[in-house]
Amino acid sequence: MPTILILEDEPFIALDIETVLEGCGQRSFVTLSTGSGAVSWLKENSPSAAIVDPRLSDGVCTAVARHLVNCDIPFIVYSGETESASELEPAFAEGHLLMKPASPEQLVEAVETALYGSDCRRKPGA
Repeated sequence: MPTILILEDEPFIALDIETVLEGCGQRSFVTLSTGSGAVSWLKENSPSAAIVDPRLSDGVCTAVARHLVNCDIPFIVYSGETESASELEPAFAEGHLLMKPASPEQLVEAVETALYGSDCRRKPGA
């Protein structure tokens, strides 16, 4: 089972992401609210994919974006800002941009594309 790293500092949004993932059968995820926490976690772990809010409570998570790119970990930039995250850190340009608020279907499709290159609605038996 792939593990998804969720970086989101708004508790209700994080819970919403978790609920959507569980609804698609994804049970393995780790939710963190700070870039520093994510950097520490990434020293010991390697997720299959990540959902990243570029601005967390401790600032822009540039070190996390760079780590994901350097380790070839696919990620989704989940942001509500109109300002481009790639202007804050070029590594963000490597992620798939998904604007907040996204529908559950859009979020699932983005995650499935990051993990498998397709979405779960097209899988047999899904």
